[in-house]
Amino acid sequence: MRLLPIITKAAILAAALSFCTPAEAGRDGAPALARSLSIGIGRDFYEGSESGTYLHGSTSMWEALTYLNARMEAVPWLAESWRSEESSRRWVFRLRENVLFHDGSPLEAHHVVASMRRLMKNPRYDPAGSLSYVEAVETAGDREIVFRLSKAIPHFPKLVAYYGSPVFKPECLDDEGRIREPIATGPYRLKSVRQGAGVYLSAFNEHWNGPPPYEEIAFMTIPDAQTRAMALISGQIDAIADVGGVLPEQQATLKRSPDVVVKKTEVATTHLLLFNCAALPFSSSEARRWVSGVIDRDKLISVFVKGAGTPARDPYTPMARDYAFGLIQPPKISMPSDLAAYKGEIIMLLHGGTLQRWPYREMGQAIQAMLHSYGLRVSIRIMEQGSFHDSIKSGRFHMAIQPYTLMTGDPDFFYSYWILSDAPRNCGWHSNEADILINEARHETDTTRRTALYRRLEEMLNKEMPLLPLYHDAALYAHRREIGGFYMDHFFKPCLTRTGCE
Repeated sequence: MRLLPIITKAAILAAALSFCTPAEAGRDGAPALARSLSIGIGRDFYEGSESGTYLHGSTSMWEALTYLNARMEAVPWLAESWRSEESSRRWVFRLRENVLFHDGSPLEAHHVVASMRRLMKNPRYDPAGSLSYVEAVETAGDREIVFRLSKAIPHFPKLVAYYGSPVFKPECLDDEGRIREPIATGPYRLKSVRQGAGVYLSAFNEHWNGPPPYEEIAFMTIPDAQTRAMALISGQIDAIADVGGVLPEQQATLKRSPDVVVKKTEVATTHLLLFNCAALPFSSSEARRWVSGVIDRDKLISVFVKGAGTPARDPYTPMARDYAFGLIQPPKISMPSDLAAYKGEIIMLLHGGTLQRWPYREMGQAIQAMLHSYGLRVSIRIMEQGSFHDSIKSGRFHMAIQPYTLMTGDPDFFYSYWILSDAPRNCGWHSNEADILINEARHETDTTRRTALYRRLEEMLNKEMPLLPLYHDAALYAHRREIGGFYMDHFFKPCLTRTGCE
């Protein structure tokens, strides 16, 4: 699929304007869904042929075996049911009937097997290692897929939720697993991509859940938050829908427009303050605990987040309610002498791409000022994506603010990503006890025992503070009043089918 060059801000809005068509009135006089819909977002939903999914999941172009509901429980998607055998070491998923690919061919179990083997063969498509315990995946007839695991995984249906099992027709993949042109099963199929500008889709009327409500959808990349808001108010786009799409301070302006509806939804994203635990001054747990204790998260959230989030008492979303213990409450302690004596520069990193989506700059400056009042010299450095992640990985920082979404809804996704000694995002804190607890909890099939293990881990986090959860996001989104029935779910996915997201 040909990718066009990045276009100007004016061209983005012009494209959105030409794409929109007015909504028609319903038979009962209420606004009907528009024939087309343009959604403004602050990032590019084109993920590329080298990614696991080609397009972001919010586009509704591809589907997976399961999804997670607002209680972080696995619910059917392409799989209508599943069962565990052999003490959660064998999982069998049964596909829905009458599911078609965008080319009209039927979805069968061997297509899912090929998609899963693609993920397993190419670690870049499974960066969190969710499928690392899968020894084999095979068919059992046309509609059943069998996963054989090396160890028990009681939460396996969560691991294959959403980004854990994107299904594509094997014929659209090359020998390296790259997606040439995506052929999937979602309610919308890809029309074109303007890289850095927008993604355009059209309805797939043969979708298993019935024809979708919109004939065409455009996701318009508008990085500047003010430009997004003005485009919505002026009617150049129909909606803003993504986590961080509407900044907290924009609520009042948008609500003053009689043509705009502002909404809010709890999402599975938590904002974290990371410490470099491998270098001074935060190699000391006392230094990390002191900083965490002097940061008034309640005030910080009240001033800058303005109702679009709640202070974090867990390291991940409390929507995972079985594993949310509310134990992250840093104590007020005296400033450690080694921190008070530290005369070096403390580098706080911010990801430039996040600053038009969350109030990170303002929060960072407030933390900077607070630490300055105690004699600490903090320098804020704003970096683009590649440099930001390289600096985190190589330890060229002292603090950083970053979002994290619990995509599987299970605590192991957090602990295996941030806390385990060999975790992809471990920031220098290592604990043999934590490693043992994490590996034990991952495979524990007794619910009571598993809950106790994760409670112990959260107690350790509160004591050692390798990172500080700042707040849990409640994402703001907005749409034109004539767009009826529009909402966004807990994974910031616009609900673009007639029967909703779940």
